[in-house]
Amino acid sequence: MAVTKRIVVGVTLLSVVLASCAGTPRSATQSQAKGEATALDGAGLDVTLKQPGEWVSVIDGKEAPVPAIEMGDDAITMKIVQEGALRSEVMDHLKALAVERGPRLTGSENLRKAQDWASQSFREWGLTNVHLEQWGTVGVGFDRGPSSGTIFLARPMRPETRPGVNTREASPAATPPTEPAKEEAKPEPTPAKTEWTKAREVELTALSWSVGTNGAVRGPVIREPKTEDEFRAVQGELKGAWVLVQAPPALGMRGIRSMMSARYEMRKEARKKIAEGKSVSDLPIAERLAFEPIAGYISSSRDERVWTGAVSGWRDLSITDRDDPSDDQPHVQVRLSDYDFLNSRLADGEKVEVEFNLNHTFKAGPVPVHNVIAEIKGSKYPNEYVIISGHLDSWDGPGSLGVTDNATGSAVTIEAARILKAVNAKPLRTIRFVLWTGEEQGLLGSKGYVESHKDELAGISAVFVDDGGTGYQAGVQAATVQVDMLAAASAPINNVFFSRFDKKFLNVDIKNSGETTKSHGGSDHHSFNLVGVPGFFWEEGGRAEYGFGWHTQNDKMNLAIEEYLVQSATNSAVVAYRLGCAPTLLPRAKTETGERPNMLRREQQTNPPQTPAANPNRS
Repeated sequence: MAVTKRIVVGVTLLSVVLASCAGTPRSATQSQAKGEATALDGAGLDVTLKQPGEWVSVIDGKEAPVPAIEMGDDAITMKIVQEGALRSEVMDHLKALAVERGPRLTGSENLRKAQDWASQSFREWGLTNVHLEQWGTVGVGFDRGPSSGTIFLARPMRPETRPGVNTREASPAATPPTEPAKEEAKPEPTPAKTEWTKAREVELTALSWSVGTNGAVRGPVIREPKTEDEFRAVQGELKGAWVLVQAPPALGMRGIRSMMSARYEMRKEARKKIAEGKSVSDLPIAERLAFEPIAGYISSSRDERVWTGAVSGWRDLSITDRDDPSDDQPHVQVRLSDYDFLNSRLADGEKVEVEFNLNHTFKAGPVPVHNVIAEIKGSKYPNEYVIISGHLDSWDGPGSLGVTDNATGSAVTIEAARILKAVNAKPLRTIRFVLWTGEEQGLLGSKGYVESHKDELAGISAVFVDDGGTGYQAGVQAATVQVDMLAAASAPINNVFFSRFDKKFLNVDIKNSGETTKSHGGSDHHSFNLVGVPGFFWEEGGRAEYGFGWHTQNDKMNLAIEEYLVQSATNSAVVAYRLGCAPTLLPRAKTETGERPNMLRREQQTNPPQTPAANPNRS
């Protein structure tokens, strides 16, 4: 399809028309050699390729001369930037992962399909040592099919009508009696029928590895009883009912997920108590409900996001735990507005029913779980490594595609590999690309990698993780001894990508954190920092609101910002190549780790983030 491009020179606009297709330069003019900007309208970017003499570093937010460190062939670096900027395929990779394969829970079929696709892509581009590397097993594979929820309200109808009973029609004429008239019995009133009307669809989730509904299950909604009197009052109505659990305090995402998991564990412990001989009547009411024939539970988020997590002990489940219909009861989390709607109708004395259909399937284990690994072999130091990575697994709540957490980081990693092979980069050290799994359950894939690659750890120069959503790679925290090398490695990216939406360059800031590398424990780089290997989490800049999609039903393609992903993939490729050609490994430094600051802030918000503004440059 023909698209219009604009070459921007100062304030002069020259319109040209170029054919654009995958793998073809979006601009192929001599103006690039003169430092002019190419406008990428679809991505909302103006790209200005720089000559080596024009490169600058950014350190602590200020431009600085590039440290004089030899880092490979400058001509190859320029080709990397041009390939990444003008021929980007990062959005194609993102769609292949998130749209075509869907959310990718650890141990699921979707994840396996995504791993197979990524591995095949690496092979087609000519990477070596492409393989799935097992780090452990999962007791039961879990796949979530379509899930839905609907609220119905009762609307009473008039009783059945009969002439002369409840209509204005005259009764039939009476026949004269042949014997003394007897008093006729009055007809029994016909009970009113109830018609149910669909009130609203709900947005929902349920814990991964939890039991589903085995088809659509509909029943009345009853508030959870708290006292013995309340329990006795509703006991006869519990069969087939959905129990509405009181809304929790504003706990944040982790608290909401923990509450659901804690209730799962409570029911599990209650069944254990009964198996050991305790009487059901001796249990607290909340535990007693586990032995009532209810349809399941409904609990609330604290805003319009629903957050997905896992049942406690998920990794040690067996298929018999999930196949036994008495093992547990379904538990659904809905938005606060859905909860308020239900609670208000019940408070008004209305009859309310809900229907949930949770299509959960389980696969007998142990199910092997893997990281995806691919390499560009080092020409001089094949046993020294620069690792570029992101985690491929995601949560799988209904509606989510796992886009910004973390198909974006995976697509960036995959695109960085494609770029380097496209320009035939030959680094001195091996550049290893890793797509982690098990990150969402506790950095399991990277921990397993560190454990099984102990003999290689001394040869790892640096590990970079892209796991901050759809923002651009805005920099890293680095110890003083690391600043110069990282500033030199990232210099070719600065003042190249200008966002027309943000009205600024998407530059890479190396932040001097002193004697230690100040990091956090929120992603797979942490596994390496714990053993003294420099691990870096790309701080992501820009207008993206990560908390809106994080682990929720909102994590879809509309959140992805193309211009940022183009910059991130190009930067990853440039930094990998230049560190891979540096005279030495990146110096080691002490690391301070803690909670990921932006995650802590966002999950504790009383008011949820607003829906991100649309990018007018995206079609």
